[in-house]
Amino acid sequence: MKDRIAGRFEKARVKQVVSHRKEPLSLVVLYNGEFEMWNTISMSMIKSGSIGEIPIRAAAFIEDSECFAIGADDGIVRIYCIDTFKLKCQVTAHTDFIRYIAVHPVLPYLATASDDTTIKIWDYSQDITLIKTLSGHTHFVMGLDFSSKDNKILYSCSLDHAIIAWNIETGTPIKTLSKATKTGLNAVMAVTDKYIIGAGDDGKIHVWDASTYTLITSVSGHTGPVTSITQTPHGFITAGEDGLVKEWSTKRFRPETVTPATVQRVWSTATTRSGDILAGGDSGIAFIKHAQSRTLYAFTARDKIDGRVILAENTQITQIKLSAPNNPRVVSSLSFLPDRVSISESGRYVSVESDGTVSVYTVLGFLLQISVPGTSLVWTGPESFIVVHAGNLVVYTDFEADRTISVPGVRAVSAEGVSKTEYFIRSAAEESDPVARIISVSQTDTTAVDILDIPGCIGVHKYKSVYALFYPERVDIISADGSVISTLSCKVVSWCTQENLLFIQTGGQVIYAIITLPKQGNLQKAANKMHAIALMGVTGTLLGACGDALWYLIKESGRICMEDIPREVISWQEGILLGEKRPVPEGHLRECIHFLVSLHMLEEAYALADDADEKFELLIQMGRLEEAEELADTEAKCTRMSSLFARAGRVEAALRCAQKGGSPEDEVLLACLAGSSKDISTAAHRAAAAGKSLVALAGAYKAEQFDLCQKILAGTEFAKLFARTHTSSQGTQAQPSTNE
Repeated sequence: MKDRIAGRFEKARVKQVVSHRKEPLSLVVLYNGEFEMWNTISMSMIKSGSIGEIPIRAAAFIEDSECFAIGADDGIVRIYCIDTFKLKCQVTAHTDFIRYIAVHPVLPYLATASDDTTIKIWDYSQDITLIKTLSGHTHFVMGLDFSSKDNKILYSCSLDHAIIAWNIETGTPIKTLSKATKTGLNAVMAVTDKYIIGAGDDGKIHVWDASTYTLITSVSGHTGPVTSITQTPHGFITAGEDGLVKEWSTKRFRPETVTPATVQRVWSTATTRSGDILAGGDSGIAFIKHAQSRTLYAFTARDKIDGRVILAENTQITQIKLSAPNNPRVVSSLSFLPDRVSISESGRYVSVESDGTVSVYTVLGFLLQISVPGTSLVWTGPESFIVVHAGNLVVYTDFEADRTISVPGVRAVSAEGVSKTEYFIRSAAEESDPVARIISVSQTDTTAVDILDIPGCIGVHKYKSVYALFYPERVDIISADGSVISTLSCKVVSWCTQENLLFIQTGGQVIYAIITLPKQGNLQKAANKMHAIALMGVTGTLLGACGDALWYLIKESGRICMEDIPREVISWQEGILLGEKRPVPEGHLRECIHFLVSLHMLEEAYALADDADEKFELLIQMGRLEEAEELADTEAKCTRMSSLFARAGRVEAALRCAQKGGSPEDEVLLACLAGSSKDISTAAHRAAAAGKSLVALAGAYKAEQFDLCQKILAGTEFAKLFARTHTSSQGTQAQPSTNE
């Protein structure tokens, strides 16, 4: 999975990489005597140093002292400041190469392992002082790790095939673990507080119980010697001379991911604070992005519950029968990470693709039937298929290679079936001019025939004489000559199809679109009515549709769920799109009305409506305001009608509705526009009663209702002034307020 390589930097042979637990820092030590500090976020080198042409094989951060230690082939342990790279102290620790340095998780101790067959425990709190020498191995000591369960225990591994658990207080062995191999061990790691993991030249991963020291299992890990084991929050990582980095789960002791590190032989790995991996090898270092858990799936069904789903979650293959969706069954655990899975139409076979190889297994028993080079397997029969290989299509019949079909002008990297003789192929996306094309392949030809170029397309479905083309942001319906008949704008996350139905996951919801083709007449006219309707109950990744069921996957839980396809409603909707009158399905009146509204068939929707509120809305949309006014039975509706009549320039009708509404402002304004003193006066009195003083004052003044104005102004600084300058509506001078 080379796409996980975030950065690669060529160097001399890297013997060990270690990461700081609190800072985004990694230390890289090289065989040529150099050492470097790297920022793991920016993937940039911060500082470098050298001890001369003396190979460095071991390194460790001493975080509580803000230092790091390196161990070299001259047997000297050197301790440097992280910030300045200044040498703080050094000690001649061994008489031969230093292979490993481990720092105690709690105490100020570090342990060193050497080719002189000894292990030494040092106190680094003041300079560096020897505490204990542990002797017991008979060959080079290659790896060390302190127990996270017991502060007194240290584990070591050696080329003498043994792992020893030591008491660092007494300096004596507690237990020599049973020898699971007859080859040397290069790495040991205490994973959580339950397991001791060891690995070496036989490529196997050996697991012991940390409490009983009994061997639990030995599993194949690498095709060459294992050189490194690194603990992660969810398990551990191994690396080896085969150049691979593998992530393991302690639940199954099977590799969850496999990544070529692209640094030739890998000698060491470390995990960064973000969960990414740093690998060091013969040709430098590589930053490997953290593998997100992913789920691949394949679906086949004959009817609503006669079918199955194959899920590949990382390396685990699971089968789920539609008849029992809550009872998944693990079929197998792979030794590699698959790129794609598919299942034959009969449900008997499943294909698994990884790194350019397609392997076909039986679903029952998961027995390998055939393994061929290629990608993008398309099933063409019970035991027949097509794969893409070397840019061409290779046909297999009854699990035997039949013929190769060349595709002129394109080097295909993927293929999907469109019909029995048509395929949708694509070239590599990174090409300067990537190709997406529909081709035709006969049963005997060795050269494909181009049908349509459809650049940018990500999927194709054929229904009768038209194609549905899926793009990231839209779906097009095109005719056989490539002309666009209809376009539906929507985000396309996943999809599945069933005859003339397109089910599309848009990210927030699932919609279905109906392709309508007239039995006679204009294709363009009918297909232009393709319309999308939401299925609110569906929220997952679409798997497939069969019968009256739409199946989808909830990735977070791994569950598959079913949504009933509303066949009666869809049939009625299709009839509407084709201009046919069909009876409304019982119990679906609201849905049918909303569908007609979405097509702007408002008269038809009004004819079906049996609810006054719905009729009111439809009449407004149709502009039939007088009829809508008759149904305006609340203040809110009357206020809305007033606004609509006002927009239409019909002041008297707007005033009439405002007088029944709840907005004194509207009523006063409209009365003023209508020029009726009586209506203005009435509106002003209503405004005053509603506490809308300014509105009431404006209306009363307009209607020359000065006594109402005086009443409104009573108690204010304007009352006396108003009384001197205006007369009442009865012709007498307005009297000052008695409160003045």
